[in-house]
Amino acid sequence: MSSWGRGLLQSEDDDAIAADLADMLGCKLLYVQKEEVAEIVQRLNDGLLSQKFDKILSANFKPATSYHKRERIVVILGMLAMQLGAKIESRHLTALRVLRPWLHNLEQQLQLATALQEYKNDGTPWMLGSKDSRTTDASRFVGKTEYDLGDEFWFSGLGHSSDEDPTSEMISKACLNCGEKGPNLRRCAKCKMARYCNSICQRVDWSVHRMICQRRPSVRTCPAPTLKNIHKVPDYPLKVE
Repeated sequence: MSSWGRGLLQSEDDDAIAADLADMLGCKLLYVQKEEVAEIVQRLNDGLLSQKFDKILSANFKPATSYHKRERIVVILGMLAMQLGAKIESRHLTALRVLRPWLHNLEQQLQLATALQEYKNDGTPWMLGSKDSRTTDASRFVGKTEYDLGDEFWFSGLGHSSDEDPTSEMISKACLNCGEKGPNLRRCAKCKMARYCNSICQRVDWSVHRMICQRRPSVRTCPAPTLKNIHKVPDYPLKVE
């Protein structure tokens, strides 16, 4: 199936997984209208989300579509739940952390890692850094604007909590091995995107990182608006009145 970007939820396959999950849960998870969110989140928080996480993670789970991998389904369910602001149990957040190596490029791994580090899990929705197909096509047609590089990502591409300003650089915000944050994180010299506390953490994560590390000349940087002026960004899903 085709894709329109390197991020999560940027392929027909991910859209198909989202549709299968909607059938499984009996409610929409993608392209949800604003007036529908509260009711859907309530259903998810009343045990439905936890139940479906457990079902998908169980040994006897069979995907509705045979070529969809269980690992990918879990990740997509987690990201869709975060976008809605649903409550995710700690054991399921742990499962999502374990699944980072199953994602096949660094952009997706950083999107997942950032969401797991910064998602507040208190009802505040997560804004994923991926654009949908329509918005990606429109951005590429228009090209660079004040807060858009004309590609498939919003700002840093990593996402942000809906009540906080987005960031500009597509680099890991915490050590990809242990999750520690700080001003002195070491950056991978090859990809410029993965960061670590020290050489020990970098070596420990190398077996995962080496599979998707690709040389890049520089860090992808896009000017990011604040929540006060994010309404200036055409088609951005978060509109601040």
